Amino acid sequence: MVNLVLQVIAGFLGTISFAILFEVPRRYYIYCGVIGACGWFIYLLIMHFLVAPVMATFIASLVLIYLSREASFALKAPVTIFLICGIFCLVPGMGIYNFTYSFFIGNSIEAAQIGVQVLKIAIAIAVGITIGYELSPRFFYSYHKMQKNRLVEEK
Repeated sequence: MVNLVLQVIAGFLGTISFAILFEVPRRYYIYCGVIGACGWFIYLLIMHFLVAPVMATFIASLVLIYLSREASFALKAPVTIFLICGIFCLVPGMGIYNFTYSFFIGNSIEAAQIGVQVLKIAIAIAVGITIGYELSPRFFYSYHKMQKNRLVEEK
C-alpha cells in the first residue's frame, strides 16, 4: 500500500516536472500532475489485479484522455497541455532502453521479445487516445456546464 502511494506521488511529481520542461503555463501544473497521477494509479491498479501491461496501458490512456478533455473544457485550455504531460508516466521508456541494449549487445531474441512488447504498449496508448478523441463533447460534464453558462449569458 505504501509503495502504491509513493508511486502515485512520484507520478504526480514526474508529471509536473515534465510540464515544466514542456513549458506549460504555471496555472496548469497541478492539473497536469493530478491527471498524470490518476493515469499512473489506474495503470498500477490494473497491473496489481491482471498483470497485463498492454490492457493496463490502454485503459489508463482512456482515463487520461477523458480527464484531459474534462480539464480542457473546464479550464478553457488545449487538450494537449494535459494529455502530453499526463501520458508521460505511461510511455515505455525502460522497455525502449532494454530493447536497444539487448539489440546492441547482440541478444536478438530478447531484443525482439522486448520490442514487440514495447510496440504493443505504444499501440495501446495510440488507440486509447484515438478512441478518447472520438468521443462526443456531450460525454463530458464540463462541456454541459459550459453550455449552460452560455445559455444563461444569452438570456
